[in-house]
Amino acid sequence: MDVLFDRAHTDDEALEAHCEGMYVWTGNASWSKSIANAHETHAIVAPCTRTSVILSNGPNTGDQQKTKLTDRHVSIIPAGCAHSLEWDGEAELTSIMLKPAFLDALAQVNEIGSYHLTEQLKSVDPFLWHMARGIERQLRLRRHAEKSYIESVAVVIGQHLLSTYSDAPVNSASLGGLPRYKVRRAIDFVRDHYRDDIGFRDIAGQLDMSPFHFARMFRHSTGDSPHQFITRCRIDAAKKMLIEDDMAIVDVAFAVGYKSQSYFTTRFALLVGMTPAAFRGCR
Repeated sequence: MDVLFDRAHTDDEALEAHCEGMYVWTGNASWSKSIANAHETHAIVAPCTRTSVILSNGPNTGDQQKTKLTDRHVSIIPAGCAHSLEWDGEAELTSIMLKPAFLDALAQVNEIGSYHLTEQLKSVDPFLWHMARGIERQLRLRRHAEKSYIESVAVVIGQHLLSTYSDAPVNSASLGGLPRYKVRRAIDFVRDHYRDDIGFRDIAGQLDMSPFHFARMFRHSTGDSPHQFITRCRIDAAKKMLIEDDMAIVDVAFAVGYKSQSYFTTRFALLVGMTPAAFRGCR
């Protein structure tokens, strides 16, 4: 599997783990610019704590788009997309690379005939962020990772990429859930209206379905009840605001659809494991 970084420019303490479908690298890199090229693997780049890098996409021309990544962001670079990384001094990074054939096999299992993975130069993705941090901790504590652990992580990350960053969400109709297009419509509606006071009846109405039948099928399709999914959308949006903006926490609560700061804080802490103020303090 091709790697994101030239080993000649990485430190001797870099840690690696791999399975048949995924390769992970974490450590320090000390050069100022990596070579822009199009890798054969899908890459996820996650700067480590107190690290920032400049990611450029496209060939080495004046038209390159440059994006600053901090340790609260991840970048998703599909196979074949040219890119380069720049920084001063040393940069501590974690890169996760998935073979396209591995993702294709996951798509086939989920009855996805074809899909297109979309490029995300600067994503606030709490799921991938925590996965990258979890792998880092595993490697630093044990200096290696068991194959079974890496294999399970590869499946979870692959499923997340297909369901979140492709144009074909995981199909659950064969399992008795909603057809793929209805899952997509329900998700799009929630993402467009999560700030409003919506419930499962509103979503069901968009799909011309019985509310209770929709609620049962949606849970079967996604693993979340409509209420849980709406909450996740609100909390994910709140995380992004807490990281990128200096809004007061009460204003963040109102902006994502909560009518009181106390209730927002309770829901945030239950889902994230810390209060909004503590989360902001980690940035």
